[in-house]
Amino acid sequence: MRRDRLRTTESPDGRKVAIWRLLRSGAHILRIQNRADATPAYRWPDRKVLPATAPDVVLFDDATPPDLATVREAFPGHLDLWDALREDLWAALLDASDLPASSRRH
Repeated sequence: MRRDRLRTTESPDGRKVAIWRLLRSGAHILRIQNRADATPAYRWPDRKVLPATAPDVVLFDDATPPDLATVREAFPGHLDLWDALREDLWAALLDASDLPASSRRH
């Protein structure tokens, strides 16, 4: 299993979803979706509308995705999602089976 694989976190009510990747020791957010919101999809931070994408999606730059602290500040209405993601992040950081074989202590 690779630490940099795509991961999915849902808010406790299942209405919000974040797609993220563990890079080094932090979560880098690639996409969020709020299933209860019909706002047109857009790319953050420039808010460029993405007409070919389903509504309620926010995409982040793949080259420099924001970390958890940045999205938490930029999207304060999603605190339930960010709290769930923080729990998933800590679980991923503490999961020794997710480390490359050369990094594990014997």
